[in-house]
Amino acid sequence: MLDTLSEELKQTRAFEDQMREFGAIVTKNDDIQKKLSDAVDDGISSQGFCELYVSTAAANGIEFTVDQMKIAMHEQKQGSDKVLPSFVQKLITIL
Repeated sequence: MLDTLSEELKQTRAFEDQMREFGAIVTKNDDIQKKLSDAVDDGISSQGFCELYVSTAAANGIEFTVDQMKIAMHEQKQGSDKVLPSFVQKLITIL
C-alpha cells in the first residue's frame, strides 16, 4: 500500500524533477538569468513571470505548466521542498 502511494506521489509530482532540471540550466546560464532579472526589473507581474519561466523552460526542451510553477512557488514560500533555484526564488520575492 505504501509502495503504491509512493509511486502515485512520484507520478503526480514528476514536474518537480523537470523544474529542478531547468533550475540547473538557469543556474549555469547567464543569458537566462538576465532575461528573467530584466523582466522583473521591467515590472512583470507574477503571472507574467510564471509564463516567461515556463516558456523559457520549453524553449530548452523542458515541460511543466504555469499551474505547476505556481504550486512550486507556493510550497517553496512555505519552506517546503526546494524545487526552484535560489536565484529564481529571490526574483519571485520581488514580485
